[in-house]
Amino acid sequence: MNETYNIEKTILASILCSEIDVEVDKNYFTTLFHQKLVIGINRLKELGLSIDFELLRNSYLKANSWSHDEDNMLVHIMTEVSPFGSIQAVTDYMSMLKESYKSNLDRRYAI
Repeated sequence: MNETYNIEKTILASILCSEIDVEVDKNYFTTLFHQKLVIGINRLKELGLSIDFELLRNSYLKANSWSHDEDNMLVHIMTEVSPFGSIQAVTDYMSMLKESYKSNLDRRYAI
């Protein structure tokens, strides 16, 4: 498991549970499922819809782009992960993800 996995889950729980409005970039997330959630969150924002996990899930279901395993992962995030209590915490941890992403990019280019 990567070093930012739990931070990613907590940021997603914060956005999906509390509708905290923070800019998220899928590239900062390390798992395909987390990236998929970020893509969905950003799409809901573009459409002017509320950020809601049910709306997100139903949109993917309607597009036949959702699996039983993804349901299990979403349920885990929504029920087992405590969201951050403030937008400042989410913003700070998003900055950490961004720095981790940049650091990993730098290492790839250095090889």
